[in-house]
Amino acid sequence: MSVQFGIWNFDGKPADPVYLRRVEMLLEPFAPDGVASVQRGNLALILGSFKTSSRADGPRPILFGGSKWILWDGRIDNPAELVPGTLSAQSQPDDSEMIADLYERRGVDCFAQIVGDWAASICCESEKTLILAKDYLGTRPLFYRIDKSEITWSTILEPLVLLSASRPRISESYLAGWITFFPEDHLSPYEGIHSVPPASCVEIRPGKVTTDRYATFASVKTIRYVTDREYEEHFQHVFREAVRRRMDSTGPILAELSGGMDSSSIVCMADTLLASGNAQTSRLDTVTYTDASEPSWDEMPLVSAVETKRGRPGRHIELLLSEPDAHGTLPSRFQAVPTTLNSTTAAAEEFASLVSQEKYRIVLSGLGGDEMLGGVPTPVPELADLLARCRGYEFVRQSFQWAVAKKKPVVTLWRTTMSEFLPRGITRTSNASRRIPWFNKEFAERNRPYIGFSQPRLKLFGHLPSLQANLWALEILGRQFAGTPLASRPTYDWSYPFMDQDLVAFCLAIPRSQLVRPHQRRSLMRRALAGLVPSEILERRRKAYVTRGLVNSLKYEWNRSSHNQQLFVEQLGIVDRAALKTSIHDAEQGRDVAIVPLLRTLTVERWLRGIAEDPQFGKLASITASPAVSPTRNETHELLGRERPQQKGGDYHDLHQT
Repeated sequence: MSVQFGIWNFDGKPADPVYLRRVEMLLEPFAPDGVASVQRGNLALILGSFKTSSRADGPRPILFGGSKWILWDGRIDNPAELVPGTLSAQSQPDDSEMIADLYERRGVDCFAQIVGDWAASICCESEKTLILAKDYLGTRPLFYRIDKSEITWSTILEPLVLLSASRPRISESYLAGWITFFPEDHLSPYEGIHSVPPASCVEIRPGKVTTDRYATFASVKTIRYVTDREYEEHFQHVFREAVRRRMDSTGPILAELSGGMDSSSIVCMADTLLASGNAQTSRLDTVTYTDASEPSWDEMPLVSAVETKRGRPGRHIELLLSEPDAHGTLPSRFQAVPTTLNSTTAAAEEFASLVSQEKYRIVLSGLGGDEMLGGVPTPVPELADLLARCRGYEFVRQSFQWAVAKKKPVVTLWRTTMSEFLPRGITRTSNASRRIPWFNKEFAERNRPYIGFSQPRLKLFGHLPSLQANLWALEILGRQFAGTPLASRPTYDWSYPFMDQDLVAFCLAIPRSQLVRPHQRRSLMRRALAGLVPSEILERRRKAYVTRGLVNSLKYEWNRSSHNQQLFVEQLGIVDRAALKTSIHDAEQGRDVAIVPLLRTLTVERWLRGIAEDPQFGKLASITASPAVSPTRNETHELLGRERPQQKGGDYHDLHQT
């Protein structure tokens, strides 16, 4: 993994050396292996190194084609398909060199061919063109900002926010989406700073910005086998590869182990790879979060089953979700994006200490397994497939099987399935707005398109309804990744085996009936991993959803904030304080309230308060002998202003033409 930054003045003005040094200071916590920079006239590039794989060299900006530069951050999973004969004769070309050669041969079409987790920027000096691109799911962050004829882009938001000549204002659209679900993937928390969307290439020229989505799984080829065993063997292969690709590390790797099917499967497959000598890392350790005070969340017997199978215990961290004093104070450094309340708990500090002491650079997560492998046992996608293909007899037969399994009237299943094809009687926005009664009415009206997010209606023609539903699930995950910041202090890289591009393509290509069956959710996964994963985990019911700890966290966070004469979210016109208080009281009484949006609202309050009281501005200004330029408190509050800036004339318009 690496972090990248660039500034390009199309008017010919060179970058200020003091400014570039400040940028390096912001990148250094994410780049413990050093920072390399290049300044060439009006173009300056900085790449910070964090080596997570055994084959990674110290990253640096690469010059190719005479006047082109590439900044590369990521892992390539299909190098054999990308390397031509001219490069294969060399001894293992750098990833940057490989992608540079690919771009020279195929232009922007090359990005659709790269399998892996990555983000890249390419500067074509002679053409005055900047290309920013990300992988199919956007697992690596990449942001950009345009001020008249100056372009800045960065893996992290801090340089674009803290070092800009004009302080960016908070984006209402982003906050509306973040509180109620996940923001749209091209947004950032700040007006005028944009995120490169997943599976996209952003091309910036003087006076023009275009965003093109490259080919996705919509064109995936159908896979059909004769027997269940063939599907199981294929799944075993792609899942094994997905885990192996993420075990290429010179040091030990840490894996989350929750007792669920996803994390347990990753750990058990990793152990198999280690035992057979097919993993680059020397050791895999596990970390488990526990909360003994939650009666519905006792995962330790299942965690113990995996630990017994692998013959070694893991690290157990007490979350203390129900303890009101578990939350710390405001973050000690600038937080560019809102994060969960758990990021300031004692458990988070213990996790950070574990990563730092054991020198883990990769942490494996089971995120995405539920979405791709039938974690939610609904018959609707499969029945919708049969309905769309006019397979009436099979539709009726499967309906009755599912009705027995779900203990629901078959007519209810028919009505639910058919309704997925009908226009929505109530839009997703109005429905979401009704569930968030504490929103200020004017705020909700202004940001109506960004509040909530629900699956669009299915189409009878074209792609199978199950594929449409899976592509929607991937869009949700892409939004989630777009709002996830990089980790630093300590620095480590999250990695997601279930989001492996080849594994996802396989899951989208096979019949839905392989993934979920009437009396067996996760059918394919259970069958394929029998003998590898302890049977008590494969046969378990869905994990319980923890609610009491969330309510206690909500109560505590409200008590922390409510003593203030006026909340920041109230000042900005986001919430109505009285309605917010009523909703929190309803949650405490166990009434039907959207608890997660409530928690996120209070998280935004803490985040805004942290920005207003942040000392980082002064620290960055202190490295120059010129008079301090840190903002006054009034200037900091201006950063939080609600009014959108007036549209100014300039060189760039319509930043997101698609």
